[in-house]
Amino acid sequence: MTRARRIAAIALCAGLAVGIAGQMHGNLDLPQVIGLHQGTEAGSGQGSKNQAASSLPRLGQHSARLGAAQDLLSARAAAVKARDKSSWMGTVDLRPSSFRGRQSVAFDNLIKLPLGQFSYGAARPAPALTPARAAQVGPKAWAVTVTVTYSLQGLDRAPHSFEATYTLAYRAGGWRIADDTDGDAAMQMWDLPGMRVLKGTFGIVVGNAPQSRMQEYATIADLAVRRVSRVWGTDWSSHVVIVTPSTSEQFARLLSRASDKGLDQVAAITQGVIDPGQRAQGDQVVINPKTFTALQPLGLREIITHELTHVAARSSTTSPVPLWLTEGMADYVGYSGLGLPRARVASELLALVRAGKGPTALPDEGDFDPARTTIAPSYSEAWLAVSRLVDLYGQDKVVSFYRAVASVPTPPGGVQPDPDATAALDFARIFGVSEAQFVDGWKGYLRALASTEE
Repeated sequence: MTRARRIAAIALCAGLAVGIAGQMHGNLDLPQVIGLHQGTEAGSGQGSKNQAASSLPRLGQHSARLGAAQDLLSARAAAVKARDKSSWMGTVDLRPSSFRGRQSVAFDNLIKLPLGQFSYGAARPAPALTPARAAQVGPKAWAVTVTVTYSLQGLDRAPHSFEATYTLAYRAGGWRIADDTDGDAAMQMWDLPGMRVLKGTFGIVVGNAPQSRMQEYATIADLAVRRVSRVWGTDWSSHVVIVTPSTSEQFARLLSRASDKGLDQVAAITQGVIDPGQRAQGDQVVINPKTFTALQPLGLREIITHELTHVAARSSTTSPVPLWLTEGMADYVGYSGLGLPRARVASELLALVRAGKGPTALPDEGDFDPARTTIAPSYSEAWLAVSRLVDLYGQDKVVSFYRAVASVPTPPGGVQPDPDATAALDFARIFGVSEAQFVDGWKGYLRALASTEE
């Protein structure tokens, strides 16, 4: 996973499941991992799905409405802090609805989490509801957008923020929140019905997957933290959060994806907001239940170790790196110690090499986009590039190379350095050969590996 190159961009890194035949475990669905990039400016939002203008209130009414909305939001934040469900539900429309049911679930889930902070920012008007939508909701209905901020105590180094849109209607006794679907917002972990929280040595597993499965993930994550630290070092945020939805639809909604195209290739995603020149402060690993549960034990171990390698790198460095390096390093750590022949793991790539369709350069960002292409070969390319560097120069020097590329200061103005240019400079300085010279040798290595017995 690379760092986002814009303020408060969300960097996503996903695990790709690739079936590999194994000798001891039958069909080992061992993964390679991809990186996705999905960016938004902090506080920008995506607008409302009901943007046709309706009659707007006069200035005095406008201020009164905003004040009423802010009072409701403040009451909700106070209710969470006091663990007072009746006060929380007192902000919600009394009419029976799916929204009221979801709000009851959300409160029950929120108080299960180790919340350090939960607050709402200043309310501001959302795009106007259409007259038809306003009539559907009820008297004087309108929508407000707000920034919600939260943190998980002992796990996040800084708070998370996201945009939410609430639709208000005037009822007997005052304003109430009637819905939250008139704007675009990602599902949050506390929106998962039946959510539970399991504690591990190094973090928590949150979700509504079966409890036995969540316990297995917590155990694997504890072991993965130790494996990552043996390669990367211990200067990273090793208190991890793994989110385990029970359905693919929930997985897509947690990522705020407009489409699930390509997600069948994705086993897990690490997501978090990173400001330019800063370390990640609160990454979360989100599991794709359909793909992840199809993996055998070695595949589960590889994916979680891979994702936590991203967490380690993102929480201890400050600059973007080329995707081939970040994904290759994560796979290198993920596969380390599994004892699997490289030719077997990278069989799909090597079949292309034998057919004369092998890579001519290190993979770039587009090669890792599951919505555009089959991504398994690109992740094999990245993994074998980093593995070959380790063969030639040793693990410690390769980790030092990664850290050097990922630690270039951000110049004034917040424009981050180009990761490919930085990598090329550090390549020659650390390894004593140019990147182009290495790529020529790497292509020869792939041809030699492809010629071995399968």
